[in-house]
Amino acid sequence: MTPTPAETSRPAQAAPPPGARRAASDPRQRSVVAAAPLRERPLDAFLVAWFCVFALTSLVYEQFVVFGVDLAATTDPFGRSWYWYARSFDPVFLDPPLWLRVMCGIDGYVFGPFYLVLIYAFVRGRDWIRVPALLYGAAIVYSTAVYFGWEMLDPENRARASLLGVFVVNIPYTIVPLLLLWRVRRPRPFAPATA
Repeated sequence: MTPTPAETSRPAQAAPPPGARRAASDPRQRSVVAAAPLRERPLDAFLVAWFCVFALTSLVYEQFVVFGVDLAATTDPFGRSWYWYARSFDPVFLDPPLWLRVMCGIDGYVFGPFYLVLIYAFVRGRDWIRVPALLYGAAIVYSTAVYFGWEMLDPENRARASLLGVFVVNIPYTIVPLLLLWRVRRPRPFAPATA
């Protein structure tokens, strides 16, 4: 049979790729909505700034504790500033017990790299960070509660430490994760809010 002129003038449409219909109707395959630039998301910019600080403390400072470096003998600026903090406020870091070295190791080797992932995900507005951020936030709030509890409840430490200094320096490690938990409370944290 010969095609009619209308049939020959219409361009041929390509068949959809395999799985295209399924993906279009699958709620897990939602369209990706670009997040607003970071400069238009002040809370996210605030969190990213703190994640940068936390990455530095986890990846650099915690290593002194993990490896049992004598802070009084260090000559590099990081070691000297860590020594100043320990001497001025929190002397437990001058001779850290094993539990604190383990806690700092987890901070340095688990949370330290994760801060870099958080920075990437928040700068780029990636929704996949939600569940890992919830897990991280809960873990950090728990670990800071243990740390603050020990600081306040250990009688020997309480006599030596400057608790006000300890809290001023360390409270961001509780407040920022709580803000993060609030920030990622929605299933798609970087999607535009609906009215």
